[in-house]
Amino acid sequence: MTPALADDAIHHALSVRLLPDAGEIEVIDLLTPPANNAAALDFSLAAGFTPIAEGARLQRLDGNSSDRFRRYRLTPETGGRALTLRYSGRIDPGPAHAEHGMPRAALDTDGVFLDGASGWYPRFGDQPMRFSLTVDAPAAWSVISQGRRDSATRWTATTPQDDIYLLAGPYQRHAAPHGAVELEVYLRSDDPALAGRYLGVMGQYLDLYSALIGPYPYPKFAVVENRWQTGYGMPSFTLLGAQVMRLPFILHSSLPHEILHNWWGNGVWVDARGGNWSEGLTAYLADHLVQEARGQGAEYRRKLLERYAAFAAEGRDLPLRDFVSRHSDASQAVGYGKTLMLFHMLRRHMGDARFVAALRTLWQQHQFTAASFDTVRQVFADTAPAGRVTDLWLDQAGAPALKITHLSVSPGADAHHVLQLTVRQTQRGPAYPLRVPVAVQVANSPTVHRFDLVFDGKEARLRQSFVNDPVRVDIDPDYDVFRLLDPTERPASLARVFGAKTQWLVLPASAQADVLAAWRALAQAWARRYDNVEVVMDDALDALPGTDAVWLLGWDNRWRTAAGDRLAGANQTVDAETVRIGADQYPRAAHTAVLLDADTTRDPLAWIGADDPADIAALARKLPHYGSAGRLVFARGSTVNQRKDALPVARSPLRRVLDEHDPGPPPPHGNALADQSGVALHFD
Repeated sequence: MTPALADDAIHHALSVRLLPDAGEIEVIDLLTPPANNAAALDFSLAAGFTPIAEGARLQRLDGNSSDRFRRYRLTPETGGRALTLRYSGRIDPGPAHAEHGMPRAALDTDGVFLDGASGWYPRFGDQPMRFSLTVDAPAAWSVISQGRRDSATRWTATTPQDDIYLLAGPYQRHAAPHGAVELEVYLRSDDPALAGRYLGVMGQYLDLYSALIGPYPYPKFAVVENRWQTGYGMPSFTLLGAQVMRLPFILHSSLPHEILHNWWGNGVWVDARGGNWSEGLTAYLADHLVQEARGQGAEYRRKLLERYAAFAAEGRDLPLRDFVSRHSDASQAVGYGKTLMLFHMLRRHMGDARFVAALRTLWQQHQFTAASFDTVRQVFADTAPAGRVTDLWLDQAGAPALKITHLSVSPGADAHHVLQLTVRQTQRGPAYPLRVPVAVQVANSPTVHRFDLVFDGKEARLRQSFVNDPVRVDIDPDYDVFRLLDPTERPASLARVFGAKTQWLVLPASAQADVLAAWRALAQAWARRYDNVEVVMDDALDALPGTDAVWLLGWDNRWRTAAGDRLAGANQTVDAETVRIGADQYPRAAHTAVLLDADTTRDPLAWIGADDPADIAALARKLPHYGSAGRLVFARGSTVNQRKDALPVARSPLRRVLDEHDPGPPPPHGNALADQSGVALHFD
């Protein structure tokens, strides 16, 4: 049953004039309150505006507040239902985002981006809105908002909204129909081939998620090029950075993620007072689903668990109820990764059919309303008993850790072999309710026997009889359980270095002035992103720091030779002029490189071979996005990635070989999400 759309929405009929040369905006807002509203309406507006009301008495509520917003009360005149606000002024752009540099708002000769955070329109608390928007903009500009495009300068949103977006600028529009939905691409730098690639796949994802969850809720979906390197999902459009949207993998990573946000986040809104469930569920049904369809779901989950261990473990975690939005690698590891894994475990417990039924119920019952994490988990619990989520997962930071405490094989009846296994949760604090997969391989058979260890407390046992002798046991071989990885399950990676308690950046004192300045700028950029950076010159050290992580920066860093033995593992070596990986050689004159010590029993050590300021600046931006990599090679002068390797994982303590002949890891357990509507999961 689809709920009636919110009848308590306030309607805005907005007429806007943009004055980009002056950085100003003029607004006339004809307001129609909902039929059941009280006599007075309280709203907030950016402090740079001084509104004038018609058809109502306007009262300032916050005195001489210096906040970004001012609060007002509108009291309609007797019998009046249509109210008008007029105001004009400049928009405070606010601070630039630390990662991509985008301000909170933009209104200048390069374009316009305004949403509720800028205070450009009156917000009546959490009351939903419908609107029409007509914009007077420079002649060569396009105007973009959510909802239906009535003309080049007019938009209408007939379904309830929790925000109103206004974008404008020198865009070239490309469009194609997809059933009842208009597909659009808006480019600042026109590229018909690029637009065609997006238009060619957008409809596939709309169809996939419509069949999986419920009908797409908007009359259009647009990809909008942004001058800042973002990946944001808004109602009926996504704002992708100019460089971001030209990366080939974005079509099957960020794009489906942002499309899916039209169901989770922009369709069912998030009541973040109890935690943001939307990002994890969206990542699960977009990023993870794409990788799972390619047979790489287990690897994707392993990398999530690695990121959690690198950035959020050891007291840096937070309860899921406290996650609102990503503001650090730790918050991302929790709000995206831990939440994603929670939904994955729910799906395993419930089965695909009931999991999909819960998704559909959540959509049908709560579209265009705000849902809390408790609301979401109640929908899953009502769908099936196995969908129940205990408070522990939402209220407590941390993760379960697993250890094999007993494993034996003994003779049984009828010449069978009896395997007895005990696994214990070793984390401090209470036990997590878990169903942990176990894979058992037996002699002279290709069959992998799979079981679930069910934890009702800290310990779970399995006793199983086999005709053939068990030769290998793997606990959670496909990384289906959210847990703290054992250090030996985590390969050397950039994430281990970035996420260490302290990362020492050792700068080359002998470098040329411009090169040293570039290294200092890299250190400053990483110090803004991470709270664990310490900087030291290589000639100030008598020995490398003996604890935590170390970055050796530069080909001529005086400690590179001394650390050569540590960098020489994993089939790699480096000297003053060349990096060698296996049979491949990468000369300094043509490449930049990043190598790590592959031995994870020691504190992390990484070296960056670069001596061009432009390359160093590019690496400062790029390397935090290569967290799972164990070594990297880029083309000098272009920073085109030429090699990205993951280093091998040491033998896991959750894998036990009971016979001298190791049959190898069990094949990944097939668990591609069954599409209950008959839609094949193809990603071209």
